[in-house]
Amino acid sequence: MKKNNLYFLIFFVLLVACQEKKESTQTETSSLASTSVGSSALENYSTIFQAILKTDAGMARGVKIGDNIDTINETTLPSETPAENGKSFTEYFDDTDLNFADILYVKSPENKVEAITIDVYIERQTAVDSLMNEFKGYFETKYGKGVEKEKAIIWQLADGKNSLLLQNESTEKDPGLKIVFANKADKILQ
Repeated sequence: MKKNNLYFLIFFVLLVACQEKKESTQTETSSLASTSVGSSALENYSTIFQAILKTDAGMARGVKIGDNIDTINETTLPSETPAENGKSFTEYFDDTDLNFADILYVKSPENKVEAITIDVYIERQTAVDSLMNEFKGYFETKYGKGVEKEKAIIWQLADGKNSLLLQNESTEKDPGLKIVFANKADKILQ
């Protein structure tokens, strides 16, 4: 009889321990799922769009004007030709070397990010047109309505000092677009 009670006690302890472990795992899984879903405003966009912006934080790729340039933590390759005044990287979208984005963080004399430029090159014009529409919708949601000019849209950012330029720079041979975050008076926006 005592032997049966001992088996029952061991069985009961194991059952309770397994149940607690299962509930803990379900809670962790639920919180991870809600974190990944809630943290990304980019999940409904194309994979190329997501590869370009990386995150909804900051202005682009988690970086904003005024950030310390030394704290930029890029996960992509440095550009083949380093920037003279800042940091530059290249984000490839496939293995062809035809579809990529060049990202440049321009450095101020105070070692801060002064401007962010992203030049996107895609081999098909239809893909560029689609990306332009995605960026226009995304930036309108984030910054409000922009002012449309020939092949470009300009947003005045809420800080009152900076602007955003989204421009279709496609030529017949080289479809592409440009995204620039800079001071309103910066010649880079012209």
